[in-house]
This record gives sequence, C-alpha cells and structure tokens, in this order.
Amino acid sequence: MNLSIRCLFILATFQLAFTTTGLSQSPDGDTSLTLDIQLRVRSEWREGYKVATDTETKGDLLTVQRSRIGLTGKWKSFDYKLGAQDVRTFGNPSGATQGTVGVSEAWWAGNLTSGMRLKVGRQEIKFDNERIVGAVNWSNPGRFLDGIRWDRQAEDPKKGNSTVAVTWDELNETRRFMVYHRAMVGENNKLTFLYFDQFSETERSAITTGFTTRFRLGEKTWIATEAYVQSASDPAATPFDLRSYSEDMLIADIGLNGTGGHRWQAGLDLLSENFSPFLGTNHRHYGWMDQFYVGTPQTDGLTDIRLRHMGPLNFSPLGEDVSWGATVHHFRAKAMGDLLGNELDLWITGKKDGALTWHVGFSVLDATEKHIERQGDVPASRWSDAAGRIHHWGWVSLNFTPSFNLK
Repeated sequence: MNLSIRCLFILATFQLAFTTTGLSQSPDGDTSLTLDIQLRVRSEWREGYKVATDTETKGDLLTVQRSRIGLTGKWKSFDYKLGAQDVRTFGNPSGATQGTVGVSEAWWAGNLTSGMRLKVGRQEIKFDNERIVGAVNWSNPGRFLDGIRWDRQAEDPKKGNSTVAVTWDELNETRRFMVYHRAMVGENNKLTFLYFDQFSETERSAITTGFTTRFRLGEKTWIATEAYVQSASDPAATPFDLRSYSEDMLIADIGLNGTGGHRWQAGLDLLSENFSPFLGTNHRHYGWMDQFYVGTPQTDGLTDIRLRHMGPLNFSPLGEDVSWGATVHHFRAKAMGDLLGNELDLWITGKKDGALTWHVGFSVLDATEKHIERQGDVPASRWSDAAGRIHHWGWVSLNFTPSFNLK
C-alpha cells in the first residue's frame, strides 16, 4: 500500500472514530448480532464453455460449491461484518478437489452527520446494473474490494445519493477511484453518473466515465440508455508522448411489463475496440457461455442484439413461486461487423420457505469461423470443425441461505 493510501486510511479511521462518538443511538442502546450462512452447490456440464473448441475436445462434468458464514452486528452507531468462504471445485471420482478458503468480507462502518456513512475494509461494491462495477455474485468466489467507501443519502429521495470509493489491490498493484451519483427525475425516472479511474502497474489503466437513464413511457413501457467513454494513454506512446485514445460503449433498452407478471426486454450494445468493462458482471450481459469479455480478453469491440423474456411458471408441478426466462443474443463484431454467433440462454428458478432457492439453466452457442479465429485457441485447420459444433453449458444449482438472530 503506497503512502497516500495509508494516510487516507488512517485519516478516515480517526474521522469515523471521533465523528460517530456521541451521535444518535438507539433509545435503549441495544446491540445486535446476526449469523448468515450460505451453501450453494452447482453441478455443470461444460462443452465449449468460455472458449469455443473443436470436436476433439471432450466436455466436462463437475460440481462447484461455495460455502459462506458471516457475522453481521451493530453497536451504537457502528455496524460491522466478518465473513469467510470456502470455494471448491469437484471434478474427480476419488473426491479430489481444487479449492480456496479465505475472508470474503471484513468491514466496519459508522453513520455520520447529514446522512453520511463511512465504510472501511473488504466489502462488496456495485453500481446500477453492474455493467461497469459489479460484485460478480454468479461466480463462485464473487468479487470483494479492499478500501474505503463514503456514502451520502439526501433527505429528499429525489435528490438521490452519492458515493466515493477508493480501493486497492496489493497483489496486482492496482488502485481504483470511483465517484457515483444517483438521482430521480420526476416521480419514476432515474439518472446516474459514474467516474471510474483504474491505475495499475500490472493491469490496464484507464478512466471510464458515463451515465445511465431510465424513463417510463406510460404504465407498462420503459426505455433505458447507457453511455460510457474510456480513455487511456496509448500503450505505444513514449514517456513524453501525450497521445491517448478513447473508446466507448453505448446501450439502448426498451422494456414492456405485460400482464400476469410477464416481462419483455429488447436491447442493443455497441462496444468499440479496446473498451474493457474492468469490474463488470459480463456473464449477465454478454451471454452465459462467457465467450465475450470473460473467456477471452476483448480486443476488437462487440455488437450484441438481444431479446429477453421473464415470467411466472403458473402451471409448474414444482410448486409455487416458480419462474422461467429466455434470452437470445445475436453477436457481431464492432459497428455491426462480421457475424460472430448466436446464443440462447434458458432458465427456471424457484424458492422454498424463503431460505432455499433452486435454479436450472441451459445455454447453447452457435459460433462462426470468424469468432473461432478471433479467440485464437483453435488451430486454423480446425476452425471449420469448431464452428460446425454447437457449444453448450448446462447446470443445476441449489442455494441455501438461512439467517439467525443471535442477539
């Protein structure tokens, strides 16, 4: 940790300690302590997951699990959380595993004056729909950042809330600085702004700025837009050369809330060359096969035309509170360029007694030779073979999350 970050950490710690002293407490001065547990087990069949393969590459059947235990407490004007997780992959009949055990969250926070709040430590940070900064909860380890976060919630909800966060990654020598603001426009419309500066000695450095909007068109229809610009120094430039380049990401969505709980959404994503959603939950946005921005580093942009449906499964023999969904993706190179492939994602999910949820999903990707060539993992002599197969990924997941009040 460099000197400036250390100083900021120390100052924030002292500020929080002194500012919260004597602030409003609960009338009886009670403390609280909650134990949260998670056991998530998912069995998967992978054949072309993340990276397109030829017919000589066999599929894999494996089970992954995430076990978490966390203590969340409150004392006077402070609250805190300490959580640990065991992340493990089973793929061997003998029971051999690959796994890690570590701390997932470790933070304490205090409420300051004028609606302000300060949080210090390892924590989950996510904004908007997590397209740029997300928690990647769909993955086994998730994503937690080490740093300081300041929030301010305005008394008038229409004026929104603001966030400033500084995080650091010692292993990769990466520092991130984020500023986020969210405000309501009228009764039902939303406007957000994000500034995200990533500086790294080992990873790519860039500044990403942008905004999102969401407006209602009547009672059932809405539109949303997103626009981000990413700027960085030209990697080929000399130390005294101030040349830089800018890339952008533009998104447009339109949604319809139909009858009986059915919802439709159509969207278009346009990403230019070299744009990188550093902390994005890309699995959510660019297909569950993870061929884009997850399986292979992106270098030449992307066009994603998508259609999604979500709704209840009222006739299901699996019980109540069951829903299903489907998303179709049409992938092309940047600016509606060469066809890269088409993907279909299907899922069914349900809940039981509040603490247990289950999910079943299946994804298929029909990739073109252009996409196989672009990924660069298959020899040129096998491009046609790889493009001729249907890549797929299927999974069944159970997620048990009980919570107990200890005090």
